[in-house]
Amino acid sequence: MTGVYLTLFLFLLSSTTVHAKTIDWVVTDFAPYYIFNDQYAGTGRDESVISLLEEQLPNYTFKRVILPSSRTVREVSNPNHTYCMLSLYQSEHRREHIAFSEQASTIGLSPSIAIHKELLHSLKLDPNAQISLKKLLSEYKLTLGISMSRSYGETIDDVINTNADASIIIRPGRDTLASLTYMLKKKRIDILLGYPSEHFYLAKSMGFDDELIQLPLTEASELSFGYIGCTNTAQGKQHIKTLNSALAIIKEQPSYHEVLIRWLPDNLKPLLEQRLQANKNASTK
Repeated sequence: MTGVYLTLFLFLLSSTTVHAKTIDWVVTDFAPYYIFNDQYAGTGRDESVISLLEEQLPNYTFKRVILPSSRTVREVSNPNHTYCMLSLYQSEHRREHIAFSEQASTIGLSPSIAIHKELLHSLKLDPNAQISLKKLLSEYKLTLGISMSRSYGETIDDVINTNADASIIIRPGRDTLASLTYMLKKKRIDILLGYPSEHFYLAKSMGFDDELIQLPLTEASELSFGYIGCTNTAQGKQHIKTLNSALAIIKEQPSYHEVLIRWLPDNLKPLLEQRLQANKNASTK
């Protein structure tokens, strides 16, 4: 019987080891972070970072579970299954259910506005300077497009909520940013608020990215940080330790830098590079 027990023990040990070496990633169809279906499929920012982590951890099996964006955080928070997800924002409530990496997994520019170059020139705005959203709404009287139920940071949200006389078009429902981008293309709105990589991808997909330019906002923070979050279980905490170490390595690689700037328009790539370097210098002091 000893041989039977030994065989059973080795089988269970092997099964446990395999299970411990598997990381289930939650991914969602949200370009340009995950791109599943068009000519740019596989080049999304977040999915590319996951692939870099996968290369760094050859002893781990990465499984990708596609979920609707409305369910992602809920599933990562559910202790009945251990999931991990890239680019999550931390909050006090989320930290009760999710274990976060110490290092940011993705770093990007904060919200910007997209505007037609033609309108930019007619208003005599500097394409290389930050602009105040409040000024665009109150002084220039531009019509702004935003997605419903989306936060852009406390300061920007305050500008939107306290300018009662401003012309603001709010779109609810699925694919709101794509709908608003189409409205911007047709000049039914003057400016569109969102994240730079989202603006650029959608305009490029619609074939009019050369007609637009993006301007950073004075009301926005310089950088936006996203972290790896895993379900707050023993296994999830172990995954975080492993992934945090792998992050430290890949963030020194040129391929990681390329991924961060891939879906930015040319006029904003130098700005992100400048701010990334400043952030790196500040963190090493």
